[in-house]
Amino acid sequence: MARTSRLTAISLLLLLGLSATAQSTEAETPTRTSMQTAVQNSTATNPPATPSLEQLLSTPLSDVPRQIEVSTAARYAQSSNQSVNVTYVVTSADIELFQWQTLAQILQSLPGIYISNDGAFLYVGVRGLGQPGDFNSRLLFMLDGVRINENIYDAGLLGSDAIIDVENIDRVEFAAGPGAAVYGNNAFFGVVNILTKTAQQLRGGALRMTMQNNGSNRYFFNTARRLEQGAEWWFSASHQQRPELPLAFEPPAGEAEAYQAQNHEHLSRLRFGVRQQGLRLQALWSGQTRYSPSSLPTPSGWQTVAVADQNDNFLVSLAHQQAIGDDLVLSGHLNQSGSRYQRDIPIYHPDYAQTLLHNDQLGRWFSGDLLLQYQGLTAHDLLFGLEFQDDVRQQIEVSLAASNELYQGYYGHNQRKSMFVQDQWQLLPQHSLLLGVRYDDSRVSPPRWSPRVGWIWQLNDAQNLKLLHGSAYRAANLYEFATNSSFFAPPPEVETVTSTELTFEQQLSRQFSYRLSWYYADIDDLIMLKPTEAVFTNSNQIHNYGTELTLDWRMQSGAMLSAAWSWQRGKNDLGERLQNSPQHLVKLQYQQPISWLDAQFSATALSMSQRWVGDTPLAGYVVVDLGLTWQLSAQHLLAVQLQNSGGRMIFDRPIQSNPPALQPGRVFSVTWRWQLW
Repeated sequence: MARTSRLTAISLLLLLGLSATAQSTEAETPTRTSMQTAVQNSTATNPPATPSLEQLLSTPLSDVPRQIEVSTAARYAQSSNQSVNVTYVVTSADIELFQWQTLAQILQSLPGIYISNDGAFLYVGVRGLGQPGDFNSRLLFMLDGVRINENIYDAGLLGSDAIIDVENIDRVEFAAGPGAAVYGNNAFFGVVNILTKTAQQLRGGALRMTMQNNGSNRYFFNTARRLEQGAEWWFSASHQQRPELPLAFEPPAGEAEAYQAQNHEHLSRLRFGVRQQGLRLQALWSGQTRYSPSSLPTPSGWQTVAVADQNDNFLVSLAHQQAIGDDLVLSGHLNQSGSRYQRDIPIYHPDYAQTLLHNDQLGRWFSGDLLLQYQGLTAHDLLFGLEFQDDVRQQIEVSLAASNELYQGYYGHNQRKSMFVQDQWQLLPQHSLLLGVRYDDSRVSPPRWSPRVGWIWQLNDAQNLKLLHGSAYRAANLYEFATNSSFFAPPPEVETVTSTELTFEQQLSRQFSYRLSWYYADIDDLIMLKPTEAVFTNSNQIHNYGTELTLDWRMQSGAMLSAAWSWQRGKNDLGERLQNSPQHLVKLQYQQPISWLDAQFSATALSMSQRWVGDTPLAGYVVVDLGLTWQLSAQHLLAVQLQNSGGRMIFDRPIQSNPPALQPGRVFSVTWRWQLW
């Protein structure tokens, strides 16, 4: 550890020394983002038109974007140079050109993030920590600033069960590192904020169809309109059928065909919204029905049966933002959310013969926040916030379908109340300091203070040095409480993380930039599933550290290459390695315009080193996706993609009690988009 720290520190010093002699690019020194400008941009009646994909394809991307606007880390819009947190951004143009079809694929393109799949659920790992059995509860997921982690598992849904269609995503921001100082519970390794499109980006009506060689087909329709008075509305609907999902586990001998016939799903989503000046109302719903094969022992022998899963989620959100005078902005949300997960497992009962074991998990909650941003003090940008969440329904019930007999019921009613204050203080023209602290109180965990401090040194127009120190926590969720209660075990303690991150950013030229980050974190009382006892317990202290290097290169031809290398390592006090923790991640993204075809070629590559789950090593791999996107006309777009072009066999094991799960092999897809009006 000491040697690694010294080497990293020496590398940073060398980079600083080399960059001091590099030629600076011509750019204006960024100033603090004007609060009034941010409000005006969000409420303008005639904003600039969003360029079409046809325009994007024909415009050479010869310069690396600078001073990108981000809003997740500080909870208000600011230049990325002013954000102490490293914030990675994926735009709708990236999603279109690389043909990402799920939120999981979008996140997996980001440094330090990796996705595991057990054939039914997608699990996210961050910076080497992807513990088996964790349902994405150590990332806080937000939709337009509204928390969307559900209230049974605190889970973030990334795959076909996600509440949002990728076509409705304008951008995804990932603010890496502990974010509890402004976000509270679950902002353990970072915050993912999904910012959605409105009528400005959706423009008229469009139909999109995607077909894959595995029989999957998906249909997406959207329409939107801006009214003369400045109001706007939007609506979208989608439906997907997946009749032949690949089998993740080896079926019993002679049952492959029967198993395949029982492995399918279909899903639908709806979204509607209206906006008038600073007021916006939005509603979303998603429904997923999935059937998975299983074998049932009966007196007459083994039978192939289907386990049925139904997953429904909804969100209704009212948001408002208003400038009060020249230096004050008031904004807030009021939301109602819900989730329901039902599973029917075929069983054989001596009294009822074949019947179903019914698992019903129901969550309902209200939430809201009120934010006050004040810029009336010289060199200070103050943010005050109040939040609440009332989990009015938290229910886990297991019953027998034949008799409606309740076998087990577990119920909760959590409430969270929070307040925070944050100040970004411009000490000197080249130095700014971030100070923040948050107080959280809930029914299921003791009151908690979460501070953070950050420093930005703008060496010159092309170089930044950032230092961030903060903490975060995660309290046990209802599922973890219920599991331990079933075995008469006490609930696990609150887990905490304290992290320090040093980042150096430099733009060597208008076409090339890089970022180097080093982080170290102490994790106390990590909540983990104990396989031998099937209960949740707290681990020994874990020391987690690593380095991330990202490169961004734009060429005069319009070609673009982005590369990211993540090195991460974590061990507990006993020297034991972390489960499901790859030491190396390498990611490449390449785009090349084909002007004579009016098309765009894209390629992505992901390389992951070996990792261990239990006593099983999971082999490292390299997977490459290839795509072509044609703008046939102003109304028609055609895209083809070959995922896992090499047909590499990849295994994941996100749940230690299950055998390694085989991931889908080579998949070919065709997408057609028709701009109707």
